[in-house]
Amino acid sequence: MKFAARNILCLLATGAACAAQAADLPSSKAPVTPAPALEDWFVTVSGQVSFGPSYPGARRYDFSGIPGISLRRVGEKAPFSTPDDGFNFSFYSDDLFRFGAVGRLVGDRSSRDNNALRGLRYVPYSLELGGFGEITPTSWSRLRVELRQAVTGHDGLVATVGGDVWQSWRGFTLSAGPRFYFGNDKYAKSYFSVSQNDAVANNALGGKLYRYDATGGLTALGATTALRYEVNNDWRATAFANYQRLTGSVADSPLAYSPGNGDRNQWTYGLGVAYRFRTTGQFIPGLF
Repeated sequence: MKFAARNILCLLATGAACAAQAADLPSSKAPVTPAPALEDWFVTVSGQVSFGPSYPGARRYDFSGIPGISLRRVGEKAPFSTPDDGFNFSFYSDDLFRFGAVGRLVGDRSSRDNNALRGLRYVPYSLELGGFGEITPTSWSRLRVELRQAVTGHDGLVATVGGDVWQSWRGFTLSAGPRFYFGNDKYAKSYFSVSQNDAVANNALGGKLYRYDATGGLTALGATTALRYEVNNDWRATAFANYQRLTGSVADSPLAYSPGNGDRNQWTYGLGVAYRFRTTGQFIPGLF
């Protein structure tokens, strides 16, 4: 009996030691990582219709439409914007500074749409990509700079510098501010230069263009004004107008006045509507 009891005690002691050793070994199961917490977001879907020059310097006006979407966390302040801003993706945003990527699409220029341009080369649609920066020194003003490089079409480098002030009351927000437009030689050449061959071909087809070499620099001065109305917490409507006066070398081009059926005064008018809804999920912030 003593031998049996001793054996039982040894077995129990051995089992306890094995259990203790097993407890010291790392678990074969991976730790469970909790799912990231979902956040509440405001998603704004918008659309804008505008009526303006078919291409830079054009006398002919066309309608165009632009869709849009923006995301921001619930509780974050919505940044001020105007309808003539390029499409933005913010990398950083606070109450004072905002910067990120920007894009813009410029219409094509074709002699098929304008007999005065017969003999000139076709300029395709231009997709301009680049960056923007903003500073909002007060609750009612901002300064904004866009720098964009065309990756199709005119292949030039352009910049827009502007400022806005605004005032809100009873659901309405009225804003206005100046604009300065710049373009390099490639941009100016694409829309406002006339080569010797272009001039000969144009005159042979009944046109009145003459050779002209446009150069870059300050290409236009102007202003933008907009009136926004908050219909309710979810819907808003916007009406706007933009004016540009061609300046410098491009303003003296025959393509900027009657020989090329152009116009130094460039007007754009538009209407926009936006709908906002709240949702929960994981999104990439900064689309404005």
